[in-house]
Amino acid sequence: MRFTYLKIFFIIITMMISLSSCDVKTVEIQNEKKGQFNATMKIEEISSKKIMLDSNTAPKPQYIQMYTDSTGIRNITFLNTYTNSIYFYNYDTLEFIKDIKYDKQGPDGIGLPYGYHIKNMDSIYVYNYMHLELILTNSKSRILSKIPLTGGEDFRKSPNVLLYYPQFLPETSTPFLETPNGLLLTAQYIRAIPDSLISKIKFLERFNYKTNEVNFSKTYPISLYGNNYNWDDEMFTKVFPELHPDGDKIIFSFPISHDIYVTDIQSNNVKYIKKYAGSNYAGTIKSINKEKKKTTREKLINHIVKQDLYATLKYDKYRKVYYRFIRKAISNATIHTQIKEKPLSVIIMDENFNYLGETDIGTSEDCYWQNSFVTKEGLNIEYLDHDDLDEVGLNLKIFLPKKI
Repeated sequence: MRFTYLKIFFIIITMMISLSSCDVKTVEIQNEKKGQFNATMKIEEISSKKIMLDSNTAPKPQYIQMYTDSTGIRNITFLNTYTNSIYFYNYDTLEFIKDIKYDKQGPDGIGLPYGYHIKNMDSIYVYNYMHLELILTNSKSRILSKIPLTGGEDFRKSPNVLLYYPQFLPETSTPFLETPNGLLLTAQYIRAIPDSLISKIKFLERFNYKTNEVNFSKTYPISLYGNNYNWDDEMFTKVFPELHPDGDKIIFSFPISHDIYVTDIQSNNVKYIKKYAGSNYAGTIKSINKEKKKTTREKLINHIVKQDLYATLKYDKYRKVYYRFIRKAISNATIHTQIKEKPLSVIIMDENFNYLGETDIGTSEDCYWQNSFVTKEGLNIEYLDHDDLDEVGLNLKIFLPKKI
């Protein structure tokens, strides 16, 4: 888990408001279709890629984007937060192409880049976590405009702003999503959501290319996160988005739900259509049965380890299937068991979310599932080479669905 001063500041404010919460209630989210499916497909590793990194770059980059340039070359790009740079490599040949480095201070400074979206070389949108703003830049590292993501309010002068505006913490698994009109940014509330805010916190930010306006919509489902349920960790509240292939809908994968939630992008009304998209083996997911802020960190981690928790959802337009990741429970976990020991699986579904199968792919010790994306070759997932002590390579394994 990556923390910054902003996240710590946000947690302190959340703790203050949580102290006034009512007595905690618990919820058990059952997997009503557990054990009812027969698998017909699995994913199978068919190839791999290794990108050689320079001495200033390490595996597990904060953010990866595939970008096809004006000459048709497919670029795999990734963010180096150490050098404030975006690196470009040829995805097919694995050769280094270039990097775009941003100043940290000054008129073209970006204090803490935490994600980006390349529309073209004249329009590169970089998220500056230090000031909670979206910055339009170009390939010459020049800042063209700045767009605040807190409704125009300065969180440094009015810290209560952070109570109502979830934080955008982009990863490859929670990416910028591009639509014809602009970008979609899916944020999250870091800790347990107070009931007093459950209908006020809007986590989807819609950015318009032409007007530079940011609109906020979509709230957490009350049935999952309301009723004073205690989901007191960002692993429970992270929102994993994916565009629906019809173009006007967005799909959300919440970690604690066996269902996925589909809604219209442009609608400000929170009307979700639920579709079952669960694992054939996942069990009941339980909220914390202690009052908010009354659980030690050790017991919280133990609770997380013992839960099945869903993660990123990816649509494969080349094969018309969905992949949904799940971090599986370790039922016999002790207080010493670490989150990275949780087994990982990928569920395969057809375009109507009908279950096709699921495959174990390792644990978070070996598989950095946060960096997963789809190309015409298949599902790309970053894997960690523990023998690579100098961290000179970014390793990708590529999977394809296969009939059993």
